[in-house]
Amino acid sequence: MKGFESDNSICSHRYAFTLDNIFRRMLQPPGKMVGQYITQGDTIIDLGCGPGFFTLPMAEMTGEHGKVIAVDLQAEMLSIVDKKLTNTALRKRVFLHQCQPHSLDLSPDIQADFILAYYMVHETPDQQIFFRQVQQALRKGGKMLVVEPHFHVNYTAFGKSIDTALENGFSLVDRPRGKGGKSALLAKTQ
Repeated sequence: MKGFESDNSICSHRYAFTLDNIFRRMLQPPGKMVGQYITQGDTIIDLGCGPGFFTLPMAEMTGEHGKVIAVDLQAEMLSIVDKKLTNTALRKRVFLHQCQPHSLDLSPDIQADFILAYYMVHETPDQQIFFRQVQQALRKGGKMLVVEPHFHVNYTAFGKSIDTALENGFSLVDRPRGKGGKSALLAKTQ
């Protein structure tokens, strides 16, 4: 089956200020959005990390023995995260990784406990490939939270995305509310 393809473009680094600001922190506090899925020592992947809105708070949540791999297609977004890490203890826990348009290009050794895909699945060119690669980076039983914005993704498109995930080794655990968009909590089953 051909993967569900998106025709949406990627949010440019020029709009990073809209992705990390005080108003968003009030509306979507990272602790409330993802805190319940993270424990001390976890390995976390923040897919489409942008300017690090979730990256740095997740690095705090996972503690000194955990790590967060911040993945983005745009080097400029990773540079913003890098600057935020300057002179912080989080520098040792956050690893920046630039992916490619059709490949996450992650090490096959990575077995994440939790993966966050917040407002980014609709930007992937081929969701079949995307979910297959994400599944490989997640440990068995590991969880993935997918959140898509109401203003970009309709219910039909979101349903197709989740169906694609289910075809690629995930099970649907929950449809959590209050995450800032259409949400699905998935678990790796294979």
